[in-house]
Amino acid sequence: MKNLILIILSFMSLLIVDAQNVVHLCVGDSYNFGVPENSTSNYYWTISDQSLASINSGNGTHHILIDLNNAGVFQLFVEEIDANNCSGFDSIMIQIHNRPSPTISAIGNTIFCEGDSVKLKLDSLYQDQVWSNGSILPYIYVDTTSYFFVNVTDTNGCSNSSDSIYVDVHPNPIADFIIEGICAKSKTVFIDNSYILNDSIIYRKWDLGYNNILYGDSIENTYISIGDYLAEIVVITDFNCIDSITKKFSIYGNPVASFDYNPKTVSTISPEMTIVNSSINSSSVLWQIGTDSSLYLYGTNNTSETIYYEFEDPGFHEIKLIITDTNQCIDSISKEIIMYYDFVFFMPNAFSPNGDGLNDFFGPKGIRMEYYKSYKFIVYNQWGEEVFKTDKYPVWADEWDELDKDECIANCWDGIDIANGLYSWTVIIEDELGAIRKEVGTVILTR
Repeated sequence: MKNLILIILSFMSLLIVDAQNVVHLCVGDSYNFGVPENSTSNYYWTISDQSLASINSGNGTHHILIDLNNAGVFQLFVEEIDANNCSGFDSIMIQIHNRPSPTISAIGNTIFCEGDSVKLKLDSLYQDQVWSNGSILPYIYVDTTSYFFVNVTDTNGCSNSSDSIYVDVHPNPIADFIIEGICAKSKTVFIDNSYILNDSIIYRKWDLGYNNILYGDSIENTYISIGDYLAEIVVITDFNCIDSITKKFSIYGNPVASFDYNPKTVSTISPEMTIVNSSINSSSVLWQIGTDSSLYLYGTNNTSETIYYEFEDPGFHEIKLIITDTNQCIDSISKEIIMYYDFVFFMPNAFSPNGDGLNDFFGPKGIRMEYYKSYKFIVYNQWGEEVFKTDKYPVWADEWDELDKDECIANCWDGIDIANGLYSWTVIIEDELGAIRKEVGTVILTR
């Protein structure tokens, strides 16, 4: 009988040990064991404790593959029988170790905001460790979003990986806001302009100083005095990430709106008015006269500080001037003027209804008669009897001042079947402003 040299083939490495050595291996691995080959020999392998390991393949040959199933110590035997029926044997002591079971824990919250970090550490010391981010220390500090785990090796050479820990890093918001309106005694509006790449901003706190704390997407404040001020916004996301910004701004004084006009009154005969801007610190103006709104902006075509306006209707008219300075501060002023009604009325003192087309009709002529609120025209004979009456104003074919060409189309006295003579007349109207006016006179009817 002869002793054999037992060779362990493991992970592509060839290990030669003698019978006195103990080989340390790990649960779950498979190892190749072998002896020098003699082509005329047969080899028989046995395991002292088959609950710990089992032969996977190769029994009868010079090398075998063994599965290591459980922790413990067993002896592996091999017997060689050559062609002459001579035998030899050998054995080796093998200790199977459990693999390490590393765990990692977080010292702090694993959900946090950009700029913070969390410490991940192993539960105990190992011979070697390699983290998923490449670190070989027993602990790491993490500030990025990812799954983190560690692979460790113990003093027996057994290795294993930990479960992973997910670290969730959320972005910080970028605080910003816009200021609209920087004029004293007018609204100043603060509009949130903050943004975030992911997540949502759920909280906005404004600090305007002097314990003036407000909340919301946008806020308003009115500053009475000109000067420099500070405003701060604090924004917080749904993951409690925070940012803030403070801005300095100035509040400016308002321009002073003023205008003059000439003449001081207008009428239906003279409806034109010159209006002159006399404001202080105005860079643009807007005129509004009654319901007629027209823009007059400095720097645009056909504009100036003076406008010329022609009123159309008698009555009260509001002239309003709105001015803006270079800081977009606004002031305005309104004045009310009256356009008076000129009662322009003409009545001929004779007419001849003879059908020759000249002066065939008798009736009053005036301007804006169509705007009378009421109208009554009556002709009387010498005994006071009515010979003509109408409540509809006359309609003339031509302009009323071209007397030799006039032809009354409707609502005039035609004098038909009425004797020549002297007749009296009365005209009563209510003008556009509601004033009652009455005119009387006489007319000669002749043919």
